[in-house]
Amino acid sequence: MLNPPDSFPEDELRALLANTWELQVTASAYAPVGFGSHHWSIRDAEGGQWFVTVDELPGGPEAAAERLRELRNALSVPRTLREHGHAFAVAPVAAPDGTVVAGLGPGFAVSVYPHLDGDSHPWQPWEGADPALRAEALAVVGELHAVPRSDWGAADTEDFAIPQRATLDAALAGRLPDPAAGPFAGPAGDLVARHAALLGRLLAHHDALADAARARPETFVLTHGEPHLGNFLRVRDRLVLIDWDTALIAPPERDLWDFELGDPAVQDLYSLRWDLTETAVYLGLFSRPHLGDANERASWINLADTLANLETTAARIEPSWTSRH
Repeated sequence: MLNPPDSFPEDELRALLANTWELQVTASAYAPVGFGSHHWSIRDAEGGQWFVTVDELPGGPEAAAERLRELRNALSVPRTLREHGHAFAVAPVAAPDGTVVAGLGPGFAVSVYPHLDGDSHPWQPWEGADPALRAEALAVVGELHAVPRSDWGAADTEDFAIPQRATLDAALAGRLPDPAAGPFAGPAGDLVARHAALLGRLLAHHDALADAARARPETFVLTHGEPHLGNFLRVRDRLVLIDWDTALIAPPERDLWDFELGDPAVQDLYSLRWDLTETAVYLGLFSRPHLGDANERASWINLADTLANLETTAARIEPSWTSRH
């Protein structure tokens, strides 16, 4: 993210790090990297360097508690993988009591990682990446998918639900964001309304594909969820995977669709799922009070780009599914 959350209690973050991870912070700096979670680079009193991730939790105690549970289960995966010798996983640091994710007030979840000296990569589609790098990353994904069930940690199983779908369904039914919510509420509602027919068709097709995939649990493996180029680091001459907050037990195509590999129908499911989820999440963001900060301006651009992607996806897959029905 490009800036920290409004009125973020950084003093409370320092206290949490001291009380839970026994890290006495002497210096900290916000790290504007990635998009979705917030990050701080910190140094402790003993000279150690750490990378702290802060995830915003949804509003309401039940929704926040459920997301915190999901994060704890997902981040148990890289922790367990490392404990069983799988060196491709970058895992959060466990606190002395075993905690890998701690709640900070009602709205945030915190995890801590070792500082790694390595080479990162900007996000780009795998089709445009260096072929040797693509092959190396695909080998890491294959290694992950071959991990035995005993090493899966507490991973949840894919439920094929689209996060914040209720917001999207409401918009398609004509209940658009209140323009008074902020500068992007009205434009976001108008943009989604112009794509309502397309979104309705794609949601129905997504649901049919999900039903078919759900009926084949024997194909499920341990998946990362977002093994795009930006989530790989080169550390000591090997690629490792970061950002495990979306880890799930799921069809392998959950990781393979962006490599254009696997069952074509399940590839289509996850291609649709990605962009429909982005649409729902950004619409949810603009349905809530907002001021138009740098993160929200970037989110507006992402929403427009996502709907353009869905137009392209529909042009590619609609003829084939129409012919099958």
